[in-house]
Amino acid sequence: MQFCECGTILVPDKQPDGKIQMKCYGCGYIITSSSNSKAFEIKQKIRHSDLEKTVIIEASDEVETMPSATAKCEKCGHNEAVYWQLQTRSSDEASTTFYRCKKCKFTWRDYG
Repeated sequence: MQFCECGTILVPDKQPDGKIQMKCYGCGYIITSSSNSKAFEIKQKIRHSDLEKTVIIEASDEVETMPSATAKCEKCGHNEAVYWQLQTRSSDEASTTFYRCKKCKFTWRDYG
């Protein structure tokens, strides 16, 4: 983290040409990386909670125990699929229904 002479934190600012500079939004001071110094990088690590993870079922044994529905597969045209529902959006929104074709195992979703 770098600070400006005025005491404000310098914030990375990506230019249209792809170069990154450090900019002070307090006084307008700008530091541009040069070929002699280490170039600036913008990094952000995203951490997902367990609630954000989608469970993918791979074993064919589990598919047989899931409920079936009449739904046309978008890939092979078969009319039978298994389904499950997950709350992928906020709690006041409808659940997302996932379908998996019993013939080709293609999986798709319906936001209902």
